Amino acid sequence: MPAKTYFTIALPLLALFLFSGSSTPAGDPAAAEYRFHEPDRGWVARALKKMTLREKVAQLVKIRVPGRFLNRRSPEYLEIEDQIRRNGIGGVILFAGNVYESALLLNNLQAASDIPLLVSADFERGASFRIADTTSFPWTMALGAAGSDEFAYQQGAITAREARALGVHWIFAPVVDVNNNPDNPVINIRSFGEDPALVARLGAAFIRGARDRGVMTTAKHFPGHGDTAVDSHIGLAVIPSDRARLDAVELVPFKSAIDAGVDSIMTAHVAVPQVTAEPGVPATLSPKILTDLLRDSLGFGGLIVTDAMEMGGITTKFWTGLAAIRALQAGADMLLLPPDNDVAINEVVRAVQRGDIPQDRIDRSVERVLMIKTRLRLHKERMVPIDRIDDVVASPESRKLAQEMAEGSMTLLRDRQQLLPLDVINPPRIYSLVLSSDLDASPGATFQAEMRARFPAVRTASLDPRTPEDLVSGIVKNASEAELVVIATIVRVVSGKGNVALPPNQQAVIERILAAGKPVVWVAFGNPYILSLFPQLPTYMCTFSYSDVSQSAAAKALAGEIAIGGRMPVSIPGHSSVGEGLAVARRNMTLGVPSREKAELWATAFQATRSMLESHVRDGAFPGAALIVGYKGEMVLEAYAGRFDYDAGSPAVTGDTVYDLASLSKVIGTTSAAMMLAESGRLLLATPVQDYLPEFKGENKDRVRVEHLLRHASGLPAWGALYRESRNREDFLGKVYAIPLEYEPGTRMVYSDFGMILLGEIIERASAASLDRLVAARLFGPLGMTSTLYNPPRALLPRIPPTEDDPWRRRVVRGEVHDENAAAMGGVAGHAGLFGSARDLTRFAQMMLNRGIYDHVRVFKQETVDRYTGNTVGSAGNQALGWRKPSAANWTGAVFSPSAYGHTGFTGTSLWIDPQRQAFILLLSNRVHPTRQNQKIDEVRRGISESVMRVLSTQQGTPGR
Repeated sequence: MPAKTYFTIALPLLALFLFSGSSTPAGDPAAAEYRFHEPDRGWVARALKKMTLREKVAQLVKIRVPGRFLNRRSPEYLEIEDQIRRNGIGGVILFAGNVYESALLLNNLQAASDIPLLVSADFERGASFRIADTTSFPWTMALGAAGSDEFAYQQGAITAREARALGVHWIFAPVVDVNNNPDNPVINIRSFGEDPALVARLGAAFIRGARDRGVMTTAKHFPGHGDTAVDSHIGLAVIPSDRARLDAVELVPFKSAIDAGVDSIMTAHVAVPQVTAEPGVPATLSPKILTDLLRDSLGFGGLIVTDAMEMGGITTKFWTGLAAIRALQAGADMLLLPPDNDVAINEVVRAVQRGDIPQDRIDRSVERVLMIKTRLRLHKERMVPIDRIDDVVASPESRKLAQEMAEGSMTLLRDRQQLLPLDVINPPRIYSLVLSSDLDASPGATFQAEMRARFPAVRTASLDPRTPEDLVSGIVKNASEAELVVIATIVRVVSGKGNVALPPNQQAVIERILAAGKPVVWVAFGNPYILSLFPQLPTYMCTFSYSDVSQSAAAKALAGEIAIGGRMPVSIPGHSSVGEGLAVARRNMTLGVPSREKAELWATAFQATRSMLESHVRDGAFPGAALIVGYKGEMVLEAYAGRFDYDAGSPAVTGDTVYDLASLSKVIGTTSAAMMLAESGRLLLATPVQDYLPEFKGENKDRVRVEHLLRHASGLPAWGALYRESRNREDFLGKVYAIPLEYEPGTRMVYSDFGMILLGEIIERASAASLDRLVAARLFGPLGMTSTLYNPPRALLPRIPPTEDDPWRRRVVRGEVHDENAAAMGGVAGHAGLFGSARDLTRFAQMMLNRGIYDHVRVFKQETVDRYTGNTVGSAGNQALGWRKPSAANWTGAVFSPSAYGHTGFTGTSLWIDPQRQAFILLLSNRVHPTRQNQKIDEVRRGISESVMRVLSTQQGTPGR
């Protein structure tokens, strides 16, 4: 076998063996991080000595490789391999692709090279700039809007870790151009902003973060590409600055980058005629820029690398061979992407041979490159362990931080009608339109999905330049019928495109929509300068990015889920200045606490209610009780009276006292679980119960629907002492299945524990989870209800009052369910078993008032809450789905509005929620202690509720939230 063939096969196998137990993993956060090492000068000297002139020149060339799968015998792969084997090029630049394909390809290419390859990539906003499924960061200008050094540092650090995990050693980032030209078609949101000090500060922080994780960094594009209106991918851009202006503006971030230890500086294909006196010569080919200014004046000793030599800023005036020679003569160390590698290498070799480039000039650059390879330990370990990638790339911690960066960048420039944040509880009819300046199958898909998650009734649409007129007319019509229109524009920065503008046909569509006079909220994804097209816009928010995290952040900002606090990192001439931005607080969707002044007013207003609660304790209605009233998003009454029992030394009741909730379990636990499963399609209310419970057999039972169980209209009796005869849960359920119906299903409403017991079993079968675990994971956990649970552990016992001195169990029951049937079922049942504290349950109550959302965590869809708590069509009695409704037959009809809903519990608990009045009343007690013969609870509930509602009705002028 030829030696080189053996080397190609053996090296990957050897690397796999070595890395399978390596103590220096690539990017593994749990082990040693990547870091720079002292250069191995001996290896560098030996390598240089062995190289021919052509091999040395080839070390200064980088070629393009895709980050996608390539068959080893494909023409594309063979061409890349040929450049590595035959020419011995020094490195490759990774372009668009995927995670594992990139790593595998780079490992294969490393194996094909005698000298380790230096792998680079344009990871300007993290690896996601090129590689899918890596941590998605917002664009650079978004970091400028957030203004956080820590964000910039962390983005650099995470980018470095993911780069090294993929096999990338050198990132062409950060962009430190000062974007002070609004018409710049190629830099734009790739820059931190137009303030040189801001760009310098954040650029240096990024560099420090990346270098701390062992990745080479690049400050680009020297001497500055921000003040141009020409894309250097297409033609030669001109910077109108003299040296004084460069020192004051463009060079400020580069000086800061050098101080921060930046490893390389990339040249710009821009002319600086006031400095070079050569209007047709780009900086890349100018010794006055690269040597006199960068090396000598600024004292940069690192690697100088050209921008892509295939770009129009070079190729329109200089042929490949001459451009390569001129770049090296100017002071560049590495040539990126020559249009023809062989031509570039050949001509540089000829230039050295004829004395146009000194031999030692080539040697110095090659030595710099080889030194870097040893500092990265590539001469020791050039492969990356594939099996560790999934522990590093796109980690939950990295994704969370990236999302926080995007959220911190949201910048509200205008909100003249004070539209933000939008009301997510009772939202207007919203029409959300996304316009993309490029052809796009589903522009703004993440934004629209996030909008639908927060505003379920929102109508969405999208436009790109090819949208036909008939669809455009429909969009304009739909927008005119909405109560509020959200217009989001995605104007991308694309190399070689030549502009960052909104197409004229889309501008015309927007004019037609604005003419309808509806309130408009404009979200600028990407290019922030388009406000100048529509200066009349009353509400304008910039994200400076169109990455998915920025789209998500924008929807959160509109909904008030996050505060808006970004500041403009650029000016929009005639409309805004650097540093502007309105502050909008996060919308409070919890149960808040009134201000001190308001709290004093409420305390006075509820004095009679507090006295009433205390008098009920004295009268023996219960040993103690907790009463909390929520009103317009605030806890306006928090009253606790009495003790756990009638012993004077027992603990006093507090908001953290955990009570047996009894039949409140039916609505808080079982009905909530039914709502969740109905939303997911696992629970079908119109389906026969027998479809879920075939054991439920008997006359007319085939006619019982799941909905009948929720409406207490199943035909089942109210209650029975099955616990006396049941051996275990299954035996108990068997007895419930066998109970005969007492009336035709759907014809009457008879409140039944047995119906809810069956519903609990259906929920467990439909979800493949026990009822207690289901609601803990899906309801109580997300709401932060840490003291609401079935079968409380013994550690919670000191917070739980006793219930009854139970004749069946022959002891005082405490910390175990009071209901005997629920006890026979093991403490978890559809009709009883929950324990909870007053403070916990206020979260649930406020969530229901918020129509399914609490602290911006959506638990139920709005329509689900409305359906389950509203008047059920065709229902008999005062019954919604699970919940009770106010009735003219008792006191509730006179106290609560028709929209109210509530429930009571046998142990002395109750919860009534009144959406019309934006209020809830929660009362917890253990009135069955020591005996259930105490029947004063109905009088208590009525008196307390009437007292509370009198106060609320007379305090309408008291501010809510």
